[in-house]
Parts: sequence; C-alpha cells; structure tokens
Amino acid sequence: HIQSHCGPTNIRWTAQLGLIVPESAAENCKIRVSEEWHTWQEGKILLFDDSFEHEVRNDSQQERVVLLIRLWHPDLKASQRSSVLEAARTKKEKAVEKRYAPPF
Repeated sequence: HIQSHCGPTNIRWTAQLGLIVPESAAENCKIRVSEEWHTWQEGKILLFDDSFEHEVRNDSQQERVVLLIRLWHPDLKASQRSSVLEAARTKKEKAVEKRYAPPF
C-alpha cells in the first residue's frame, strides 16, 4: 500500500503503463486519484494529474509493475516550462532545508 499523497505541483501529469497487472486487479490492485478508484490494464496507459491526492493498493499476492512517465501539463506553454520548473525546485529545496536544517 502506498499511502495517500500529492505531487508537489501541477506542472506535470503522470502516465502509468501497465506492464504486469494481477489478474484480480479490479478487486485487489488499484489506484485512487481524488475520490475515484481506477485499475491498470496491461499495455494500457492510465493518465492523471498527480497534484491530486492519490494512493495505490495491491492487496493481491501477485506483482504489479507499471512504467512511470512524467509529462508536462498540456496547459503549460513551452516558454513557461523553465521558469515554472525552477520555481518548483526552489520551493522544494526550501521545504527540505526547513525540515532538516533547523534555525539557530
């Protein structure tokens, strides 16, 4: 079980290509994005905005393997990508610094 979490920003979408999916996926192996549960199918892509809360469950005894692919959000213009990515990196670095380097 991968606990509920959110991606750090909505500048990207996540695609997951089902490579190995348990036979009982509909009941035992699924992903929740926001309030909706989805299942993988071998050879099919599941696409979602990972800034929405999501979690993964595999309650089967079989392995689940997906290829994780990150894509730019389609509403983000190519000319905006560098500055938006740099802002997201800076925000992440500050959060990590705050967590691990307490002020003196």
